[in-house]
Amino acid sequence: MRRASGVRQRGLALITVLLIFAIVSMLAVAMIDRQSTDVQRSGTMLALQQARSYVFGAEQAVKTGLYLDWKNDKEIDHLNEEWAQERTFPLSPGLARISIADAMGRFNLNSLSVAASNKATQKIRFTNLLNMLGLDIALADTLSRWMDETSQDDDRYQSMEPPYKAAYQGCKHSSELLLLEGMDMVSFRKLEPYVACLPITAQLNVNTASAMVLASLDAGLSLADGEAIFSARGDKGFKTVDDFWSLSQIEPFTRNNDNNGNTNTPVSDAPVTKARWDKTDFSVKSEYFEIFIRVELGDRIATGEALIKRDNNDGRMTTLYRDYSRREAKREPESTQPGMTQ
Repeated sequence: MRRASGVRQRGLALITVLLIFAIVSMLAVAMIDRQSTDVQRSGTMLALQQARSYVFGAEQAVKTGLYLDWKNDKEIDHLNEEWAQERTFPLSPGLARISIADAMGRFNLNSLSVAASNKATQKIRFTNLLNMLGLDIALADTLSRWMDETSQDDDRYQSMEPPYKAAYQGCKHSSELLLLEGMDMVSFRKLEPYVACLPITAQLNVNTASAMVLASLDAGLSLADGEAIFSARGDKGFKTVDDFWSLSQIEPFTRNNDNNGNTNTPVSDAPVTKARWDKTDFSVKSEYFEIFIRVELGDRIATGEALIKRDNNDGRMTTLYRDYSRREAKREPESTQPGMTQ
């Protein structure tokens, strides 16, 4: 009996030892797995921080380039200058891609805000742009009401799920359009390359505006007219707004007419019809530039978008916003670029 009892006790001890060994082994495997995960996570964070540092460094390089461009010629900006060319820079290892777009070559959404002096004209232009893109033209009125406190549009948005209030102020980023009633992601993607959120005093640079934006300046213009204006500025752009103003495509909208059909020569007793366009809406130089940076380090990618203001008085650079969520630059579809009209 004692011998059988001893065997059972030894068997129980062996089972206990094996159980402890199994538990310790499981803990060891778990610790090794967790340590491996922590090492991988640390490596990933280090690579992303490194890439983010490259993005920030690229932004500073862009500022330097824009300053040199301003110092070289303070009176004109056009699409054949160095800043407008997409660049790729090798890293060790990896590469950085930098693209710069003139935000003043796009329709300024804040020109529909209450404080804008030419809101009625700009609303028509935005309607034209929506129509040319095949989007709902009612979005022009919706955006105008979104920015206007007197519209009392809160009831419209408070009934949504989840409920929210209208902005009743100008926009800071074009992505705010997604909050508008009737705006979906497909429509937003179509519209995004042609719009920006800038101060209401920002003018349209006719040297960097796309054919689509130029064509939207008046309902009397077609995309073909926009392409003709685009081509007319040549390799070095319009030197002055007057050069743009005298183009045959837009001359009907920029001249003064009297009742006798004479242009720019009003008769003393004949009332004059004012030109449909205001020259102060336009410029041939820019202050606001949107940059997009993509850094690739092995299988790690970091991106960044920023809006930079370049003061035309002293060339000083100011970053107005940074966005690290965007994964690709805003690009106009090839089908709407000059020479690609359907």
